[in-house]
Amino acid sequence: MAGLDKILGSIKAESDEAVAKRINDAKAEAEALKKEAEASVKDECAQIEANGRRQADDTISRAESAAALLKRKAVLAEKQAIIAEVFDEAEQKLTALPEDRYFDTIMKIAVKNALPEDGKIIFSGADRKRLPSGFESTLNGKLSKGSLKVSDETVDTTGGFVLSYGGIEQNCTFKALIDAEREKLTDKVTKVLFGGTEA
Repeated sequence: MAGLDKILGSIKAESDEAVAKRINDAKAEAEALKKEAEASVKDECAQIEANGRRQADDTISRAESAAALLKRKAVLAEKQAIIAEVFDEAEQKLTALPEDRYFDTIMKIAVKNALPEDGKIIFSGADRKRLPSGFESTLNGKLSKGSLKVSDETVDTTGGFVLSYGGIEQNCTFKALIDAEREKLTDKVTKVLFGGTEA
């Protein structure tokens, strides 16, 4: 009996040792898995935080770019409005010149734009009524070739005139002349007003 107890005691001791070893191994494995999970969660949290920061920075950057673009557009629109006003004022000043200077200006524009053939010069009704005496003959005396007859027709304009050569018409109203030169003049006016380019 003592031998059997001894054998049973030995088996129990071995069994207890094996169970204890398995429990310790399982605890060690669980601890390792826990540490691995914690490290993984920390990495994931850091990644989420970094992505969140990046997205926030991108959103801020886009908002700043959009605000800067809106500001540039608003400044450009204001500059264009001021430039348009300058052109409108230029046309009004030409139209409001004293009569002698007004028709001197008209004469210069007509001489500069006349073709070397016979044609007509068409004024607004108001300008036709106030033409200085001898205007037509003075104008023709300044033309090197061709002649211009003051037409009985009228044109709807606040200043300037239209030259007509058969079917060809040349618009020399102040508005048309300013519009034709607008691009060149816009650059010059921009430099005078703002010291740089339009944008």
